[in-house]
Amino acid sequence: MSKGWLMALACAGVMIAGCGREDAAAPKDAVWLYPKDSVRPAPFTLTDWHIHIRGGMTPQKAAEREKHSGIRSTALENLGREWPLSNNVALAAFIADCKKVKGLPVGLQVNDRDWFEQIDPKLYGQLDFILADTMIMGVTAEGKPRRLWLPDVKIDDADAWMEEYTAHNLRILGEPVSILANPTYLPPCIADQYDRLWTEERMRAIIAKAIERGVALEIQAESAFPKPAFIRLAKQMGAKFSFGTNNFDDKVKNLSSWFSVIEQCGLQASDIATIRRQEL
Repeated sequence: MSKGWLMALACAGVMIAGCGREDAAAPKDAVWLYPKDSVRPAPFTLTDWHIHIRGGMTPQKAAEREKHSGIRSTALENLGREWPLSNNVALAAFIADCKKVKGLPVGLQVNDRDWFEQIDPKLYGQLDFILADTMIMGVTAEGKPRRLWLPDVKIDDADAWMEEYTAHNLRILGEPVSILANPTYLPPCIADQYDRLWTEERMRAIIAKAIERGVALEIQAESAFPKPAFIRLAKQMGAKFSFGTNNFDDKVKNLSSWFSVIEQCGLQASDIATIRRQEL
């Protein structure tokens, strides 16, 4: 990106990634802050909509990261029966803690498919966004929700499973969610069949539903999903995108995939979603 283009963006009031509000170098032990050479300029304001408050990450650290990097921060945590926020009491405490940081958007990653029936509407009204992924489907032999990323997941008939999985994706997109995280994810046991299993027909169905429902499609740091073909098709169809990191602790992640996608797929400000909470 040219120096003139950067100056034009700055004059227009755009927060440019890599041009943080504070010029001071990050302390060496502040692992939650991006090294200056790891954040590249982008033609629009970047926001990380997938920052979990876990593993040492805090709302205060998220705010400090934004101050140093110019990438806007948010805060979320997992909501569900087997997750850190397993009831409305825990949710209320989480929201109150995050709201201590002025201006920090607060959201949830929802993992139970009846979450919108269980959440207190008053608490829901205090949230800024809802994120969901498709990585839990079905049940194990023990009757537990099946977490598709675990190494023991086996799929005998990938084609039949994909029919169920596509329907699963569409059901989640029918929920009042703001962001679909890690779209086109596949379990490790069939990930090498991505190009065959994610047919254009299936991709179009997912993208069309996201557009219909106003759901952003996430580009996640350090994830192999989605592939550029999906992103290009989604852009062509008029879908909107968001960015996320999906941290497990307070350490920064490698953002190179964000900037590669922006460049390779020609993403512009008009392709980026305006994230908001949907009506229950």
